[in-house]
Amino acid sequence: MAMNTETKLYVALGVLGVLGGGLYLQNKKEAENAAKYSLSGQAAAMPKIDIKEDDIKAIDKIVLNKAGEDGGAPVDIELTKSGEDWKLTKPVDAKANQANVKSLLDNLKSLKVAETIDSAATSYAKYGVSDDKGLHAVFSKGGTTVLDARFGDNGGRGQMTRIAGKDGVYAVKGYSSYLYARDAKGWRDLSLFKFEEGDVTAATIQNEHGQLSFTKDGENWKGKFAKAKGGGEPIKEFDDSKVKDFVRAYKTLNADGFADKGKTPAEVGLDKPVATIQLTLKDGAKRDVAIGSNAEGSSRWVKVTGSDDIWSISSWAADWAIADEKKFQKDKDKDKKDKTAATPPGMPPGMPPGMAMPPGMHGGE
Repeated sequence: MAMNTETKLYVALGVLGVLGGGLYLQNKKEAENAAKYSLSGQAAAMPKIDIKEDDIKAIDKIVLNKAGEDGGAPVDIELTKSGEDWKLTKPVDAKANQANVKSLLDNLKSLKVAETIDSAATSYAKYGVSDDKGLHAVFSKGGTTVLDARFGDNGGRGQMTRIAGKDGVYAVKGYSSYLYARDAKGWRDLSLFKFEEGDVTAATIQNEHGQLSFTKDGENWKGKFAKAKGGGEPIKEFDDSKVKDFVRAYKTLNADGFADKGKTPAEVGLDKPVATIQLTLKDGAKRDVAIGSNAEGSSRWVKVTGSDDIWSISSWAADWAIADEKKFQKDKDKDKKDKTAATPPGMPPGMPPGMAMPPGMHGGE
């Protein structure tokens, strides 16, 4: 049956509507695809790192796994918050360096994803963020993850980063590798003890040379030396400023390292120490240090009051413990040099500055 003109018009309008709808959908899809590949579209698709101050305060656990480099062993660090303080719970159980943990947490506020480097998961090894490369950092609060990221190579575009739950490699700005990649020593509190210099009233040093004993008399020190324990004779040419230097070396004693877990005192010369130091404070408290064999470089292994751990301290502090009485005597060579330096050119050595040259004496003649 032939369609009349009105029917044909409705059919045409229907077809036109269908075609128009299809064109609209096609244009919409093309626009979405275009937006996806535009800079603004890429930015919207990128993961965000936006860690607020409240989140940082709530973080109570940090796990850092650094892959071994150039054949070296991997480094596994675990930090846990207890009350207001942080503890190192792996590889050893010890008090953490609070300042270093705070610096790490503060850095989280600076992390920002800048651009997509490669959206393919197959490129992880290329940018140093595969499972066997880089540094894996996980920050959590109450068992909930705040940030889970692996940091790899660094370049002009930023820190190459892989973020958990999101395929691809991203450039991150604000990352400071030295804050994350410390070894166990860098995360551990290395302070051994601390006291006020003026609180020390007595001190003894016992070593292979004998016993050095010092007592405070007002603001000055007196010193004795004995070949064996107890008694002794006053140190000749005694220089009490040397005792002050000795006390100053120990008033804030920090370790420069610690022994591996399982190392025994016998292995580091602490079963039979080469020297011992005891510092007595005005409240009667004592600080004891036992000195063992050489550690790395010129450092020495030690054990201190109140700790079962084995530490190493610098030679600057350790050398006082193995000194003989000469270290606490006046430096005669220095006195001679000082007198020579104080004498004007051409004047006889030891002549006080300002004194006139005797008649007939002229410098250089």
